[in-house]
Amino acid sequence: METKLLKTTQVVAFICTIILFSGCTKNIITLDIGDENKPTGGNNPDGTSLITFNASVEDRNLLTRAMSPMNQGIKSALYAFDPSTQNGIKSTPSAQGLYITSSPGVLTGVNGYKMYLENGIFDFYAVSDNFSTIPPKFSAGKSEPLFNGIDYLWWHSPNLDVASSQVNIPVVYLHAATQVVIEMTEGDSIRLNKLVSAMITPPESGASMELATGVIPPATKLDVPDKMGINGTLAQYIMLPLKISTPMSLTLEVMVNGENTSRTYTVDVPVPDGELKAGNSYLFNAIIDGNAVTFSSVNVKNWTEVDETGNPLYPTLK
Repeated sequence: METKLLKTTQVVAFICTIILFSGCTKNIITLDIGDENKPTGGNNPDGTSLITFNASVEDRNLLTRAMSPMNQGIKSALYAFDPSTQNGIKSTPSAQGLYITSSPGVLTGVNGYKMYLENGIFDFYAVSDNFSTIPPKFSAGKSEPLFNGIDYLWWHSPNLDVASSQVNIPVVYLHAATQVVIEMTEGDSIRLNKLVSAMITPPESGASMELATGVIPPATKLDVPDKMGINGTLAQYIMLPLKISTPMSLTLEVMVNGENTSRTYTVDVPVPDGELKAGNSYLFNAIIDGNAVTFSSVNVKNWTEVDETGNPLYPTLK
């Protein structure tokens, strides 16, 4: 998806700026990529543990364990904190590293990184873009500004006892953003040949995630229209959470009834109960009928998976 690629570039540029100017403030959480954070005294000495991880993603944030292994090639940032450090707000983590799924669900340290910890109790956190990009960095417990079009993931497991020579920890990610899916349906006297394009007005970007909770505060304003991913008659867009009383705007370009030129429809998209909540995927059924588009229903459903360009994948409607 052009939007995702563009905003990924913006994120990388912003990260570079943060690294350049942040200095050595102890509240800054940085990634030591490619080094092993072993205690001194040799390889895996007595009283230390090698920590390994596997990762999956919840279909919905209901903790029902309706989950799928994380796809191959996805990067994650893993953090371990002493519980007394208040989630990194007053201290740097005990260990941190950048990981990638070397195969579905299996997290491997980038450039050979391995996490070692002294035996004890730790709080673990993980964040991901659910993509091959490096996840956002955090300072004083808050992330750098976030963008629409990115499937931010978050996980936390508190008070884990690290007591053996090797400990494997399952990471079960929750979606921290929200998703809008538009399913096109033919109305009276309409034969839908092709959904050419779809544009929607997403929330204003720039919010930050709280590392302690995974919460991204909802935006209260809309941004400029952005392109949705398309597959057949399905369009999707991942956006930051939204809380607003006014509708979003949707513009559809379609080919119908075998006509040689496309038709363009612009319609207001109601925001259910004034809020698009984190972790929810909202399925809107849009009916094209003559010169109008109407919405027959909107339901919260399982997350629709997307490809590397942001186009939705089938099967999707669970």
